[in-house]
Amino acid sequence: MTAIKGIAALLLAASTGLAAGETIYKYERADGRIVYSDAPEKGGKLVERLDFPAPPPARAAARGEPRAGLSELAETRSGQLDAADARIREAAQALQTAEARQQQGAEPLPGERLGKVGGGSRLAPSYFSRQQDNAADVDAARANLDEAYRLRNEVRD
Repeated sequence: MTAIKGIAALLLAASTGLAAGETIYKYERADGRIVYSDAPEKGGKLVERLDFPAPPPARAAARGEPRAGLSELAETRSGQLDAADARIREAAQALQTAEARQQQGAEPLPGERLGKVGGGSRLAPSYFSRQQDNAADVDAARANLDEAYRLRNEVRD
């Protein structure tokens, strides 16, 4: 038997041994071949004995939780994360829209300039009011995005 076959036989025997918590015996036969077995072999020279303990009980079985419950929990959490990510995308888009509106609204609109007695003009209070409204929209959109990130982080924890 080659070394690779011996290792494969050992791993195969060990995997069944681990499942049952058994002993694996390594014997050398009279013709020089190495044999792995789960029972003592007559006529062979014992080279090594490997004792494998019984595996510990599964965590879910120890607590009495069904494995299907874990799958449902994972699906619920995945759905919550997807919803949180969708909210982040919507909030980011709303912030971009508000910032673009603020940038486009920097130029005075017709009627937002008032003439002065000596010539020239000045900006009307309506211009400043519109600028404050645009800035408030950007601030609200930014706060909404921050809240969306906070909620997603809560779901992740």
